Amino acid sequence: MNFIRNILAIIGLVAIVGGAFAYTKFAPMMAQMGDMDIGAEKAALDSFDPKAKDVYMEMWTKLKASGNSADATVVKYSLADGVTWQDAEESMKSIANKLNIKAVGELPLSEQVQLETGKEQRFLKIYQFCNPQTAMKMVDFSDAFSAYLPCRIAMIEDKEGKYHLYSLNMDMMIYGGKTLPPELHAEALGVQEIMTAIMKGGAEGDF
Repeated sequence: MNFIRNILAIIGLVAIVGGAFAYTKFAPMMAQMGDMDIGAEKAALDSFDPKAKDVYMEMWTKLKASGNSADATVVKYSLADGVTWQDAEESMKSIANKLNIKAVGELPLSEQVQLETGKEQRFLKIYQFCNPQTAMKMVDFSDAFSAYLPCRIAMIEDKEGKYHLYSLNMDMMIYGGKTLPPELHAEALGVQEIMTAIMKGGAEGDF
């Protein structure tokens, strides 16, 4: 349940901030519709990382296109033809081990629901990874970053029987506010690169 609450909180933030960027983009027109201090809002947004606007506008574009706020906050890799979920799982664990990030937990959700209900479920499993030292540096900077921990990858079978990997888009954490301190920024980028390598390798069945 904590995982679901975290997702909902992040989705809400994206919708709010994305809307704020859209608001400032059309500020001259919208200023006639209310009493919002556009200058103050823009000044606050201008204090963010230089890439923040691009990050949130991309998410806002996805949200407008799909109408699904969750789609705007994730990255997705589909398993290649011939790659089974077992192949993908083994690949992800092997790559994580090589890149020195710990596999700290698994949530076999569809398996659990099938046991509880006696009804077959489409596959859904959550894999959790963490670099403890980087995690502590993140929360030293902001306690709120603990909501992102550990890093998670979901493997799910869609309604057509195809398998996909999903994870939160870390761009919002890295670029979504004021620029991170250089050392922390480098650490966060390193984790993002590792998670991307794990997902890409899993999707291709690489080791």
